[in-house]
Amino acid sequence: MSEPHIRMRRSRLRRERLARPAAPRLQEAPPPSAFRTRETLLDLALLTAFWLLYFWPILITRSSLIPYDLLDQHYMFQQFVHRALASGQSPLWTPNILSGYPIAADPLTQLYYPPNRLMHLLSPGALLPYLALEWQATLHVLFAACGMYFLARALAGSRAGALLAALVFAFGSFFAWHLPHLSPISTLSWLPWILLTYRRALLERSPRWSAVAGLLVGLMALAGHALTIVQAGYLLLAISALAAWRAGRRERRAGVMVALLGVAPLFLGAGLAAVQLVPSLALSAVTERAGLAYQEASSASFLPHFALTLFVPNFFSFDGPGKYWAAGDLAETNGYVGLLPLLLAGLGIARAAPGSRRLVGLIALGTGAALLLAFGSQTWLYRLAFELLPAVDKVRRPVDFLALVQLGLALLAAFGMAALERERDCAALGQLERWLGRAVMLTGGALALGALLLVNAATGAHADLAAVENGLVLAGVLLLAAYLLARGARSWRLSSQVLLTGLLVIAAFDIGSATAGKVYAGFQRSPGSYIGLDWAGDPADPTVRTLQRASPVAPARLYPAGVGSIWENGPLVWDLDSVDGYSVLWPTYYQETFDLATRTPGSRLFALFNVRYVLTPDRPPRALAGLDSASLRLLRDQPPYLYELADPGPRVWVAAGAVRLPDRDELSYLAAHDDRLDRVITVTAPLPDGAGPPGALAAPGSAEITRYANDRVVIHASMTAPGFVVLDDTYFPGWSARVDGAATPLLRADHTFRAVWVPVGEHQIEMRFSLPGLRAGALMSLLSLALLLAMAVCPSWSRRQPEAVAAEDEPPG
Repeated sequence: MSEPHIRMRRSRLRRERLARPAAPRLQEAPPPSAFRTRETLLDLALLTAFWLLYFWPILITRSSLIPYDLLDQHYMFQQFVHRALASGQSPLWTPNILSGYPIAADPLTQLYYPPNRLMHLLSPGALLPYLALEWQATLHVLFAACGMYFLARALAGSRAGALLAALVFAFGSFFAWHLPHLSPISTLSWLPWILLTYRRALLERSPRWSAVAGLLVGLMALAGHALTIVQAGYLLLAISALAAWRAGRRERRAGVMVALLGVAPLFLGAGLAAVQLVPSLALSAVTERAGLAYQEASSASFLPHFALTLFVPNFFSFDGPGKYWAAGDLAETNGYVGLLPLLLAGLGIARAAPGSRRLVGLIALGTGAALLLAFGSQTWLYRLAFELLPAVDKVRRPVDFLALVQLGLALLAAFGMAALERERDCAALGQLERWLGRAVMLTGGALALGALLLVNAATGAHADLAAVENGLVLAGVLLLAAYLLARGARSWRLSSQVLLTGLLVIAAFDIGSATAGKVYAGFQRSPGSYIGLDWAGDPADPTVRTLQRASPVAPARLYPAGVGSIWENGPLVWDLDSVDGYSVLWPTYYQETFDLATRTPGSRLFALFNVRYVLTPDRPPRALAGLDSASLRLLRDQPPYLYELADPGPRVWVAAGAVRLPDRDELSYLAAHDDRLDRVITVTAPLPDGAGPPGALAAPGSAEITRYANDRVVIHASMTAPGFVVLDDTYFPGWSARVDGAATPLLRADHTFRAVWVPVGEHQIEMRFSLPGLRAGALMSLLSLALLLAMAVCPSWSRRQPEAVAAEDEPPG
């Protein structure tokens, strides 16, 4: 067709179009931001509905409870804090466990964590409701899901992918199996939000977003789980280093800017949490965490055959036809995040968009590294990290690196959903369909054979095969449903929205059925038997009331000998004093003395612990073997058996003299000179003038406690000769002493207790506690907060538009 004919035809078409009647005016479409807001609110509502359904038996019907550490440790700690705050007492030190313990320095106490303070504020009365702690734990799961939704949507750009990532991360095996562990759950829930704001800070080179990231890092650190804090710190350092290197290749100044913005949230966030971190470091310095051996640090590794839990739901059969048969803790053996998300993660790697391939590759590489670290002692990578990276030798449980594995898999699955949503030529859908078909065939063959061989190798019997097959059947059904959906979508040309919705429903059912209720379903205690102020397990149980009949000033102590952790930390709730406690941060000197004393309960060293009551699971009590039966009185003749010692050692007493020994020799002296321990003490510090081994057998005076509070003890002493007034409470840096108002050295006596040198006459001795590092940490927190506020008002360091920066400097996650 010639050029004049083409122009004539275009002119005719233009006249015909103008001659058509005008179409009715449509209502103006809302701006794209309105659509995004509505979509986001709908997605968050869907996540909230899933969360509520997931935890319905706990929060609504109250037919189940979250057991184990949430009850035996976290609740006990929080109830002590709740009672102390309500009564005006100091929450920094508790006399209730371990013969005295700096409980505020224990990061699991989460004393300065804002959600905890809000929980105490909203819970009036002397008793913190246990349900409040369950809401605390489950709300952190929802918080993690929402953070993961926003992070995945920002990276992958897919609504369906963001929803899937939220389900995988927050409701996968790590959160589900660690639900009783409030501190790891609380700490990890902040990580997606930190990555989201951290990414924004690096993309826009914005001090404001760097300040927000620093604030979130501080809140995460206040949540108190050391391993998660270490993991997150090194993850952010790696991202910052890579982003700075990429920016510095084009312009050195830009690389320096990105590096500063990258490290600022880490240092200022740590500074913001210094009010907790500095005292915690002071406590850990006198515990085994001062430096773990590699064997201890790598304990609780993810063993190679545990990897089968990535592919087979309930492989170790916690709720299947057979009983749980895997070695190790329940939370250390399960890595299940759903079968469909695993395949979609592979699809995300294989079909990533050209602009996202580098990011997807880095996420995949990081996920693989986290999995190798989770294997701990089974790989060389963890040993390398232990030897080279600071703080790794202070933490245990490398299996907890599975949290980062789940985060990486969740993001990769989001990219897989984005590929299905993006590609119109069905290439991604065809690849997923092929993978699903092969997986369906392998489920009944290779996995079943592998499971059978593993069971035979591990147990030598077929008793657990039914449980494995139960998981394989569930896996097969889920894979078959996804395969039929993918095949139908190709054959019937279903819209991508229908396909993605169907895949989301299958994944939600998969994750929910594999993890919901696995920790708390069928637990032997019902919600009606929550621990209370004066009973344990059974409201009619008189044991605690019997124990509470003691001196109102300083009650004699309890020794729960092998009767379970609820009795070890229960004194924190009942305001009793115990020589034991369920905590991982025992001061080593107390642990050593306690172990030596409890091996010989009839010794004078045991008497120094001021034990009056002993709880045992057996009769006669094996924990009191060798003790004269005439000195015992049975108070409760059913498990746990309660015995009363006729002559418990005093809480405060007077020693005639002291022997100075090196720390390493004290225990051997205590064991070899048990007959002298009622009149002579051992110390490691220089002796005061005039002090030395006793020249007489009689005590040079008497002492009694006149006031006993958490952080203050007042003792009246009547001395006929100079001597040591000994308080059989645990020594810890931060305790100071005054005699008649004048400061005097406080000595560590007999490797564990407190003593002061007192002259002749009537004297008042006062001991006060100030948490080591608290003032310095509080000052650092205030300074860091001021710097974060200053950064929050700073303009961006980049003159380019954020879109241009994003195109050039996309950071790895």
